[in-house]
Amino acid sequence: MTDLADLDADTDAAAARGRPSYNDLAYDAHVRARQHAAGAGHRVDDRPNLDGPGPGGFAFEGVDKKLIREADVFFLASVTGAGWPYVQHKGGPAGFVHVIGDRTLAFPDFPGNQQYVSAGNIDRDGRVCLFFVDFPTRRRLKVFGTARAVEAADDPELIERLRDLGAGSDREIRATIERAIVVDVNAVDANCAKHIKPRWDRAAVDARIDLYRADITELRDRVTELDDELAATREALAAARAELAEARRQLTETEPPHAGEHPMSTRRADDGSVGTS
Repeated sequence: MTDLADLDADTDAAAARGRPSYNDLAYDAHVRARQHAAGAGHRVDDRPNLDGPGPGGFAFEGVDKKLIREADVFFLASVTGAGWPYVQHKGGPAGFVHVIGDRTLAFPDFPGNQQYVSAGNIDRDGRVCLFFVDFPTRRRLKVFGTARAVEAADDPELIERLRDLGAGSDREIRATIERAIVVDVNAVDANCAKHIKPRWDRAAVDARIDLYRADITELRDRVTELDDELAATREALAAARAELAEARRQLTETEPPHAGEHPMSTRRADDGSVGTS
């Protein structure tokens, strides 16, 4: 049986190395005991430290930045004063979450139901976890960090920066922004895509449908061209048939007498009279 004291010591030693990793933050002795009991301890223990060695080793990967910048929704977990987890849905136009440094995120805090639970939790205890999901690719990203609130009046330049939805977009956020939430990231984890059902928003569906619509339009145009070609071919065929009929008529009128028949040969009429032909 795994000794919880040994696992606690391993966790403490890892945290003492500097900036804690995802493993350090998520896996305490009880979690590791479960992993070892399930036979998954070796696999989990062998995972690379995503933050790199020593303090300040963490930096976002390009694929992580892309997922975050394209997100139009994520879930924010904070800690209440009673010690309970609190999860809030955060949404906005794609690009509303900004990666403003190798290990720093920022996003606008819009007016809501005026409970201010997340904002108040952050004022007291900045520990947060952000959960991003890209449903079409079934990729998810867990972000551990320490958050702080920056009121709009205290840093108007930051607020204006957050209104920009990024390169390739001519839009900006025009809604009221009460404050910015800035997150100093400690660790991230992008793991199993199992049980994530792919979903697409209207814009993505419309983009896919537009491809089919373009194909249909192209095929319809081609059908119209072929119909025109067919009609022209039928007209040409009808004209050719008319020419052939006329040629046959003229040929019949100019045919020579049948063999053995003289042009001036005599014929006996039914009444017995004789005539020439």
